[in-house]
Formats: sequence, C-alpha cells, structure tokens
Amino acid sequence: MLNDLLAVIVIICIAAVLQSISGFGFSLLAMPLLSIFVDIQDAVVIATLCGIFTNAVHLRKDFLLVERSIARRISLSALIGMPLGVVVLSVFSATQMRAIIGAVIVVLVFLMMRNFVLKKENTTVDIVLGAFSGLLATSVSTNGPPLVFLLQSKQLDSWRLRATLAYVFTISGCASFVVLMIAGKGSSEAFQYAMLSLPAMYLGTVVGRKARHRVTQEAFKRLMYVLLLATAVSTTLAAFF
Repeated sequence: MLNDLLAVIVIICIAAVLQSISGFGFSLLAMPLLSIFVDIQDAVVIATLCGIFTNAVHLRKDFLLVERSIARRISLSALIGMPLGVVVLSVFSATQMRAIIGAVIVVLVFLMMRNFVLKKENTTVDIVLGAFSGLLATSVSTNGPPLVFLLQSKQLDSWRLRATLAYVFTISGCASFVVLMIAGKGSSEAFQYAMLSLPAMYLGTVVGRKARHRVTQEAFKRLMYVLLLATAVSTTLAAFF
C-alpha cells in the first residue's frame, strides 16, 4: 500500500505541473498512470478530487483574468450537457464514443492549426460546445478538447485561456464529484490517497506556475496541439484495446 501511495503522490505532482503550464491535461496524464496502481473507479475519484483542488488554486490566483461571460455560459451549458452524456451512452457504447471523439479531436486540432477564429461573443457556439464538453465529461471523461478549441478560436492569450479553463474545470469537477458520490463510486482508500496527495499537488502547481512564465505564446500553442493529439490517440486506442 505504501508503494502505491507514493506512486499516486508522484503522479499527482507531475500532472499538476502539466496542468499549471497548459491549463488542461491533468486527467489525461493522471488517469492512465493511476489506473496501474489503484482500481479504475478509485483512480477517477482521486483524479477528480485533486483536479478540483489544483484548478481552484489557479482560479483563486487568476480570477481577474477569467473571461467571465464566456466562462459562465460554458459552465452552465456543461452542467446541462452532463445528463446527456448518460443518455448518449445508452445509445452508443463507450468504445464507439471514444472512436468518434478521437476523430473529432483531430478535426479540432486541424482547425486550430489553421487559425480558425470565432467571434469573441457568440452565445450559440459557447452554449453548444459547453454542452458538448459536459456530455463528454460524463460519457468518456474527456471534456477538455472542445473547451480548448473554443477559447483558442476566440484568440484569448495563454493567461486568460488558462484562467477561464480553471473556472470551468472547477465547476464541472465539483459537479462530476457529486455525480460520483451519488453513484457510490470510489472507496475510503481513494479519499485517503487523494487527501494525502494534496501537498504534492500544491507543490506541482507552484512549480508549474513558475515554469509557465518561461513558456512563450508560440510554445504554448505547440504544447496544446501535442496534448490534444495525445488525447485523440489515447482515446482512440482505448476504444480498440
């Protein structure tokens, strides 16, 4: 148990560094690695709890940088989309959903690399993509890509993009945690692991925030593309293996 706990703590710390630099990717890195050492349901609880805390830290520090009107629309529509994810899973299997999402992410990355631009205030698009992210959160646990695409296409700088993502992820993370608790997911051991990992999470967050000052806007974009493509690959592989 001690070795598993140490592994979980290291994974959470590294994931927090990545999240701090890019604004997303915490679960992308944490979930596959955590599932090696703990039960998959426990991994979801640990990643969700630690993700809430690390995003809350960023939100507290960067709240003034949040694009609040956009963030509120996305958050509310994501909450509406979450029940739809459960419905979608009754129509499509998780395998089919992952294959579809992998293809969608590739298309989004292509549009981002082509500098696709949306009007800053486009309520309909905000609501649609926000609901889509909520749907993905409860169906395949991969809700970051549509939000990153939406905010990047509005030409937000890296600091405002990360702050706005932290706002949305904090709210959606809390909602997801409530759903997990209602569903009776996770064990007491998962909560213990999560709580004991919080100091390492905070350390990773601090280190990542210091490192982000060294990341240029161009390097930030390249990192986003790499993480999104990694999400597409891992999601697609999970559909077939």
